[in-house]
Amino acid sequence: MPHYNRYKSTYTKRHIEEKKKAKTNTINQYEDFIIKSTNESTGIVIETKYNEAIILFDNELIKAHLRKEINVPCNKIIFPGDVVTIKQNKLKEYYIENLIERKNLLSRIKKDSTKKDDIGIKNNIAANIDIAVIVVSAKEPPLHQKLIDRYLLILQENNMDFVICLNKADLKTNEDEKILDIYRKIKIPVIETSTVDCTGIEKLKDILRGKQAIFLGHSGVGKSSLTNLLIGTEKIKTSHTSKKSLKGRHTTTSSRYYIWDKNSSIIDTPGIRSLDVSNFNKNEIKEYFQEFKSLEGNCKYSNCLHYKEKIEDCIVKQALEKGIISKDRYYSYIRILEDIIKDEK
Repeated sequence: MPHYNRYKSTYTKRHIEEKKKAKTNTINQYEDFIIKSTNESTGIVIETKYNEAIILFDNELIKAHLRKEINVPCNKIIFPGDVVTIKQNKLKEYYIENLIERKNLLSRIKKDSTKKDDIGIKNNIAANIDIAVIVVSAKEPPLHQKLIDRYLLILQENNMDFVICLNKADLKTNEDEKILDIYRKIKIPVIETSTVDCTGIEKLKDILRGKQAIFLGHSGVGKSSLTNLLIGTEKIKTSHTSKKSLKGRHTTTSSRYYIWDKNSSIIDTPGIRSLDVSNFNKNEIKEYFQEFKSLEGNCKYSNCLHYKEKIEDCIVKQALEKGIISKDRYYSYIRILEDIIKDEK
């Protein structure tokens, strides 16, 4: 007779897999829900809750439910930035009839969660993004290059434009400047801002004007404070960093959409402390480190990972030795690669 614990383990694993599958495939049950285009009036999703969405429709904010036959939570298939068609029932209540096909959907895989069976499940954040702003801070919380590189990986995979924004620039150190220079040298746009003295705010507006943008980053880096300055209000809840952990407190609990100028919007997202990249293949990671790309093809082996190969066989390692490639970026690549190899095993 099989041991009870073994049965329990097998059952739990199967239950988790079924739960993941159910959560990620809900929208596939309703093929006619997504349409390519329409001549009808559309609205933009501002915020989603369990059973309703707040939508900007005919220059007014309305609450709308999914149409009756779609029996899944609204916040599982509709996200800020989505464009939807709206109708009214006999009771004059608004409901979402269709979702206009998205140009992109930004997601992350949950790595940290209070519920163990939620880990590894895709968490969709926002749709139809023109540009992503990776917000980091000079202090409280400190600048973390590891998170920047993981964001860049995900944004490049989704073919999204991006810019790195160092907020709290008035607290910038020489070490912060060295990290930013790494990205400047590989032609990644970097902007510095401060919500204390409004440094860089006009430049940020120029970059984002006419676009649907999203702020991404740790809690406490100042995403909501930057949004306040963009839209000219103090209504968005902000919070200081926890002195005990030096990590920001979560003040934004769901993605929210704000219009700050004509055809210009910003989606403020909850702080993300960790990003799981286990859905990537170990052989494709190097493709997103652009300083490697100009050197590729010169390694001895075509499938070189620039990892455990001998230095005489790997052109990337040789470039690292000569100082052509940043050591910090290379070791960031190695950490990501090792995480993926560990997950594959």
